[in-house]
Amino acid sequence: MSVPKLPEAPTKLTSQLLREEPDLRDIVEEFVTGLPLLLAQIQQAVQRLDWQALATLAHRLKGAGGSYGYPEISRLCADAEEHVRAHDVAYLEAWLPRLAQVAAAAQAGLANPE
Repeated sequence: MSVPKLPEAPTKLTSQLLREEPDLRDIVEEFVTGLPLLLAQIQQAVQRLDWQALATLAHRLKGAGGSYGYPEISRLCADAEEHVRAHDVAYLEAWLPRLAQVAAAAQAGLANPE
């Protein structure tokens, strides 16, 4: 399976949830500050080619991204789920750095909201 071109990663993402409900900042902040740990778990699963863990982590992050107002994270993880099912290592190797960029953009958006 060839690696599709992934969309450009933004440099700053603002939670759509926070735009609508600013008083939920604490829970959104908890999600965003937890992203590095989750990314480390995903990276370890990619290195081990642990397809079950990857499927679980991508699915969990897809849902959480949407719940916390980050549809970009959800879209990336939805795409990854398909490639995990196909055991597409090349895609995951391209996807992981893009996911890290989007997570960094969420952290930047939380630190400096619009």
